[in-house]
Amino acid sequence: MKLSETMAIVENCFHGEPASCSYSCPFNFDTRAFLGKVAKGKWVAAYKALRNAVVFPVVVSRLCPAPCKSRCQYVGLGNEAIEMPLIERAVIAHAKKKIAEKYVIPPKNQSIAVVGAGVSGLACALDLAQKKYAVTVFDSNNDWGGTLRRHDDFELFDEDFAVQFGAVDLTWQFNSEVKNLDALAQFDAVYLATGKGGEDFDLLGSYDPVLCTTSQVRIFMGGELVGAELMGSIAMGTVAARCIEAFLQTGKADSAVTAKEDCSRYVVRTCAENISRIVPESGCEYSEDEAMHEAARCMQCDCSVCIDSCEMLGSFRKKPKKIATEVYTDTQISATFSSHTLTRQTYSCNMCGHCQSVCPEGINMGALFAMSRRNRFSTRTAPYALHDFWLREMDFNTTDATFVAAHDEKCTHVFYPGCQLGAHNPEHVLSAYEVLNKKFDCGVYLGCCGAPAFWAGDDERLHANMAHIRKTAKTLGDPVFVFACATCEMMFAEHLPEIERTSVYKVLADDTELKTQSEFSDMCVFDPCAARDNDDMMNAVRTLTKSAGINIIELHERNQCCGYGGLVCGGNPKMFEKIAGVRAAMSDKPYVVYCAHCREVFLTHEKNCVHILDIALNLSMNTEVPAISERRKNSLYVKAVLMKELKQEVYEPIVQPWAYIKLVIEKGLAEEIDQKLISEDDLKETVWCAESTGDKFVDEADGSIVACLVRRVLTYWVQYKPLPDGSFEILNAYYHRMRFTGAGG
Repeated sequence: MKLSETMAIVENCFHGEPASCSYSCPFNFDTRAFLGKVAKGKWVAAYKALRNAVVFPVVVSRLCPAPCKSRCQYVGLGNEAIEMPLIERAVIAHAKKKIAEKYVIPPKNQSIAVVGAGVSGLACALDLAQKKYAVTVFDSNNDWGGTLRRHDDFELFDEDFAVQFGAVDLTWQFNSEVKNLDALAQFDAVYLATGKGGEDFDLLGSYDPVLCTTSQVRIFMGGELVGAELMGSIAMGTVAARCIEAFLQTGKADSAVTAKEDCSRYVVRTCAENISRIVPESGCEYSEDEAMHEAARCMQCDCSVCIDSCEMLGSFRKKPKKIATEVYTDTQISATFSSHTLTRQTYSCNMCGHCQSVCPEGINMGALFAMSRRNRFSTRTAPYALHDFWLREMDFNTTDATFVAAHDEKCTHVFYPGCQLGAHNPEHVLSAYEVLNKKFDCGVYLGCCGAPAFWAGDDERLHANMAHIRKTAKTLGDPVFVFACATCEMMFAEHLPEIERTSVYKVLADDTELKTQSEFSDMCVFDPCAARDNDDMMNAVRTLTKSAGINIIELHERNQCCGYGGLVCGGNPKMFEKIAGVRAAMSDKPYVVYCAHCREVFLTHEKNCVHILDIALNLSMNTEVPAISERRKNSLYVKAVLMKELKQEVYEPIVQPWAYIKLVIEKGLAEEIDQKLISEDDLKETVWCAESTGDKFVDEADGSIVACLVRRVLTYWVQYKPLPDGSFEILNAYYHRMRFTGAGG
């Protein structure tokens, strides 16, 4: 992986760029930071920020036309803009310390001549003098200020100039008119700022507005001489100083950052609190309290749509470009997880695409985390335990539970229900297939689309599974795949786009003879995140819901992940619980769902919900969530029924030697163990191994036994007690990632 690959994903992100008001400011003033300081009454810090940005704060606070006000996002809310000029004046008035700072820098050998002591020449001279260049300022008048000398407030401006130049050494040559450039031959660089209509020594035609250069190598130019307004002249003076410094250091002028007039990508705030402008009681100037309250009105505008609308991104509060950098830097580390900076966040992403859907630039942060997961898995630095259970479930659904058949060898349509629909409710698959079988020459394909591998970052397993599906589709005559799972259809669209697709909901919605009914009146349709780009599926579900006489109350936003996506429940259980709780509380109405995982999440979080197939097919609305082992039994039951129907064969599952073991588990403990993703089969196998081999620990005090079962990634521990009738009472069970080896191992 290269840094350029991760940064390419977020290259258009403008989170952290200047606010819209700053884009219109000739000084690129960071108004967000400045107003934040004022709001807290940090007058000295605010004054320093103002002075460092605008050079001459008194001049700017009184003469700047404040273009920032027209770009303040309060205007878009129909309110008055932040009163920047009055706030700036308040800062100047209330800052107790306004003495210019001295910088301990060795003096430079080069010398610069500044021709013109107006605001542009003064800004350039001050910048270079602060960096300890030898600066000489020439002006034909007897003092500084240029055209400002005729202003009524010049006394204030004169004081401002004196304060800013109070900590630098430079030479003033007043009453000294420069008539030709030969008189400045001894200087290493010259800045011409002679004002509007001033002497340009026939160089104005060669002026470069980006570099402030002219056709003569060491001669620079700027200010009102080149047509800049007053504020632009001050800003141009500092820009010219940086270009001159680059020239002196490298022999070549370099472009400096110039002001931007606008940012067309900027997101307009629409939901912020609309606070009215503070009007000064005096009528003209803010008191300290008034200035603080007006500054506090600032909405601190920034594009943070993804962070604000995603629980995960909002929790970690990392900028997108920082995440992109960390995704790359983590790939350069082969040590323990503790030295990786992004592990927890990488496995906290639902990879649902919500961030991309709300981002004005369409940036998919999930793609970064998917990239991170793939790299970690391939380089053996992944926390494999986080996804081990689901990868083993995928193995089960692509081996023991898989089944492919058609009435003949080929078919026009094939029902692909996905691995979870039948596991949670066999009738959803069997009844749906019964309808499809009457409509089409329809086969059935029980399997797994590979989503667990995708979420884990296991590319090898994912691609092998997709290749097998592609090959199977060919043997069936390339039929139309009919999906019941939005995730399956999304995975096919991404990895098997050549396969024609539709949904069982679309088929049912198009059936004019279908009779639906429901006991509910008002319901919300909860669209799974995987259906975001699947309008046909979303519309079909609404058609089926309405046909049952249900009034649909739309949620304020569709396609937000229920929390299950990305298997966050394994990587960050607290984040999963937070997301699931928020989704369940989006409405007090019951939900219509069409994803088995959504159904599971909501039912386990006590949210009333019904699968659309219960409504469309008039099935009993079962609100139970089967345990892990029960799901496997359900999957095998679906396989057995369809095998008998399509092949007239009796399915004979492999009977494991521990199948005979009977367990006794208290209900609360059983639920707790199931939540730990430890199945009843895992418990039975652990007990069977311990009893068969004698490899166990016996507590002589109470006769309880502790035994372990080592899996591919995890080690399961079970505490149990034999009962007189030959069954075993389970007392506790847990797992960890540690490995134990024997003395010879």
